[in-house]
Amino acid sequence: MRVCFVTSSFIRSAGDHYARFVYEQAKCLLTAENDVAVIVVAPHAPGLALRERIDGLEIWRARYFWPSSWQRLAYQHEGLFQTVRSSWLAALQLPCLLMAMLIKLWLASRGARVLHAQWVPTAAIALIVGWLRGIPVVVSVRGADLNTALRSAVGRWLTRFIIDRASQVLTVSDEFKDVLASEIRCRKPLAALYNGVDITQFRPRPKAMCRREVGLPEDGPIALYVGGLIHRKGVDVLLRALASDTGFQEQGLSLFLAGEGPQLSSLRAQASAMELEIRVNFVGKVSKNQMHLWMGAADMLVLPSYSEGRPNVVLEAMACGTPVIATAVNGTREVVTDEDDGLLFEPGDAVGLARCMTRLLVEPELAERLSANGPEKIRRLGLSWQAHGRRLMGIYHDILDN
Repeated sequence: MRVCFVTSSFIRSAGDHYARFVYEQAKCLLTAENDVAVIVVAPHAPGLALRERIDGLEIWRARYFWPSSWQRLAYQHEGLFQTVRSSWLAALQLPCLLMAMLIKLWLASRGARVLHAQWVPTAAIALIVGWLRGIPVVVSVRGADLNTALRSAVGRWLTRFIIDRASQVLTVSDEFKDVLASEIRCRKPLAALYNGVDITQFRPRPKAMCRREVGLPEDGPIALYVGGLIHRKGVDVLLRALASDTGFQEQGLSLFLAGEGPQLSSLRAQASAMELEIRVNFVGKVSKNQMHLWMGAADMLVLPSYSEGRPNVVLEAMACGTPVIATAVNGTREVVTDEDDGLLFEPGDAVGLARCMTRLLVEPELAERLSANGPEKIRRLGLSWQAHGRRLMGIYHDILDN
């Protein structure tokens, strides 16, 4: 079977983390069944090849502005919608991007049996090509597109208009499926298809070994944040929590922030103003082949987001046996059971976050329980990319058979 993905975000290299869940979803199809070929149509960016193969996936990138160095719309940390609102040049390039990707998808989809669009905006492109070629379209709604749609009546109507023309609509969480049914009033088949984890890579390892591998001291507790340095992720709340309790300094707690984004300078300034420079470490982008070691080295993973889909970093930390502290939002609540395999707190609550971090430091029995229950839950729920791929192929076959 030949499957064609179309997405506004995709990895830029084999070790990149940008929208890596789309790459993992595409790649898992290759092993789900024999004779599967996957083409991914994604935006171009300066320095990237227009066509290449990554781990068996054929990547076609659409150049949408000239010179290439002026392309400003794709691969921004805040996402497509926020980038359009923040830059006049990006807004100018939006119709250029949509047209370029439409043409590229038309060319790439020759012989495809299924078109799979990631996010609602690219679904509009897929539906045009699918109608012209007579190919069914599957749409994955992942969070940012749905949250934007819910802000206005026009957004709701436009989202409903687009996805009601697809053959199947997939969501990353049960909550998003319910919202599409109740608030968007989607009339097409809905299914929650959860992201998976590469359980061969993300698994429990000795903490001391992981720290040696990434060059961290073997003594002293470590808190880890992984993600974009953007407002929605609530990293400023994490810094306020770290500054709110003098006990963290006495215990020697260090915080490592793995990620990049537009808030880097302001977060550095916040850490300096709070006199946290010694304990806060901005490590930048961590490669895919190192991330499991960073998670294995940490005593806790903290995700203080204001909103999420079904965050992969939480799944990966749980698979590694690293205790998770996260906000009780969206799909995170479907993954983490408070006090059993993680700790939850309310978005923006720095005091509540500090209390959770303290508990993991002073209650070793709690930390051990969360560490043991995390991998067990990932196994019990079957949250592997292999299982994801098999289910997705089953969805494709059901569409084609019907």
